[in-house]
Amino acid sequence: MAMSAPLALDDWGGTGPVLHLAHANGFPPGTYRKLIELLKPRYHVVTVRNRWLVPGTDPLEVQTWDDVAGDLIQALEAQGLEGVVGVGHSLGGVATLLAAARQPRLFRAVVALDPVLLTGRLLLAVRGLSLLGIRGWIPPASQARRRRERWSSREEAAEKLRGKPLFQRFDPECFQDYIASGLTSTPEGDFRLTIPRAWEARMFETSPRDAWRSLRSLSVPTLMVRGGDSDVFFPEALERVRRTVPGVRTEELPNTAHLFPLEQPEECGRRILSFLESTHTR
Repeated sequence: MAMSAPLALDDWGGTGPVLHLAHANGFPPGTYRKLIELLKPRYHVVTVRNRWLVPGTDPLEVQTWDDVAGDLIQALEAQGLEGVVGVGHSLGGVATLLAAARQPRLFRAVVALDPVLLTGRLLLAVRGLSLLGIRGWIPPASQARRRRERWSSREEAAEKLRGKPLFQRFDPECFQDYIASGLTSTPEGDFRLTIPRAWEARMFETSPRDAWRSLRSLSVPTLMVRGGDSDVFFPEALERVRRTVPGVRTEELPNTAHLFPLEQPEECGRRILSFLESTHTR
């Protein structure tokens, strides 16, 4: 379902062509501060303030990730932006790919970082669970719905979260940026998740209508990067990307997982800038 009004763009500054960064589910844009700072000398970075960052929005309004792509299109068009560099991670990577396939004039190039593109039995299973209406009952959606949402302080949150497997490979600065931006103070004096767990769960229990069909019409210069140890963007999906997307460039980042933009932001930034330089995206 489309938003009644365009979502706002947050301006991170920088010099050069506009670059939009779309973040992963559960990780607000501020978590990517270190990567953003690496991009700013060459690009003017903006991020959409997505629905889950807008108080009072209903997660059930999103039916598929195509709605997220539509929000991005609407936000860019509302600002009169065209020829934007689209960079996206995970969910954000898929939304950016879908938006570029639908409205190529809005993008001069796309970089998708470990996008959630499923294949084979896993794709069939996800579709089946969605048709049965029980996808929200299993991980990762069920885990997101049960996760702890409030802490007495940022320090307590950092202490509890640091040892979780999800964060063990994080760059130390990126972890601190998550604690700073991923938690929001409440009127009661404690801290809650900036992205409510109901929203995080909703994005885990939905997916694109047909990502592979959309990707066949992608016409802008595109780079897709897979974390070498990713348990989300599998080698089979990377191979299917090569067969599906005309002229796509694909790379793997060794010894990294799905969250590699937050594990190795410097190397991630270098890969992005090198690709954009090779396409003369300045």
